[in-house]
Amino acid sequence: MRSSHVGSFPLDYSLENTERIIVDLSSIGLDAPPYPQLRGFIDIYVEPLVQAGLVKREKGFLYALSPNNLLSWKRGVKAPEAEYTVETIKRLKLGFKHLRAPVTGPFTLASRIYLSMDSRDLSSTALAWKDLVKEFFTRYSSAWVEYMSMLGYNLIFLDEPILGVIIGARRNLYGYSDEDIVEVLDTVARSAHSAEVGVHVCGRVHRRILEVLSSTSRVKYFSLEFHDSQQNIEILDKRLLEERDKLISPGIVSSRVPRLESLEEAFSLLNKVHRVAGGRIDLVSGDCGFAGLKGALGNPEAEYELALSKLKIVVNACKRLSSG
Repeated sequence: MRSSHVGSFPLDYSLENTERIIVDLSSIGLDAPPYPQLRGFIDIYVEPLVQAGLVKREKGFLYALSPNNLLSWKRGVKAPEAEYTVETIKRLKLGFKHLRAPVTGPFTLASRIYLSMDSRDLSSTALAWKDLVKEFFTRYSSAWVEYMSMLGYNLIFLDEPILGVIIGARRNLYGYSDEDIVEVLDTVARSAHSAEVGVHVCGRVHRRILEVLSSTSRVKYFSLEFHDSQQNIEILDKRLLEERDKLISPGIVSSRVPRLESLEEAFSLLNKVHRVAGGRIDLVSGDCGFAGLKGALGNPEAEYELALSKLKIVVNACKRLSSG
């Protein structure tokens, strides 16, 4: 059972901070670190579109002037922090066997790009254009996944918080069938080549989300919150996970509350999720990234140290459960 992290930290973006974090993650014994996300998880992945003049930022929002603008995109993506993380690990010989790349997924990215400047409703975003999601955002996210795989990341997680909105308890939004969602996710995941693929969904989820995600052929891990959303334990289905060979990547410490959980608290939660899921657990982490701690204590250093301490609790909880 490996310890991991969803991605973000409460520090300002710089390559110096990127190196600092990856060295600290090595020192606490985290098994599968991500490249540290110190920019917004939308900003990182929309930047090539902004640079190409296909998307523009205005008053804190992202706009594509027309669907045809997006469809004209040519290949070419780059995340300096992801490349620098790999370089740092090699240069300092940190010896990680597993590297995680958090990649913002096609549905969530589409939900943040507006096709009209007259409305800020979700229905005015590219997400409401199912054909555009299939024709452009699937291709665009696939390019990012392939890029991360080529850099050497062998664990790639699609961050898809919007799936908790699209997949309803009875029906899906904007005409998406379950098969549409599965097709898009599997298409993107196939670009990972030999890397393993997971999907991260924030907050409280219902059973149909697990059922739909379990229908994917290429996605193996489902990263879900269990500390601040302990109701998620109720939707776990040992038989479904076994039949479809899927694993839960549980969050066992809060990513938002500025309080350090005890080892006993985190271990008790991990043990419960492990039992209910029939042992089908791996890549244990916090509920989400730790960007939510930024400003919580009024001291960036204290906030970062808290995030690191929470991950140390995750590492120790995994060791305790693995040791029996």
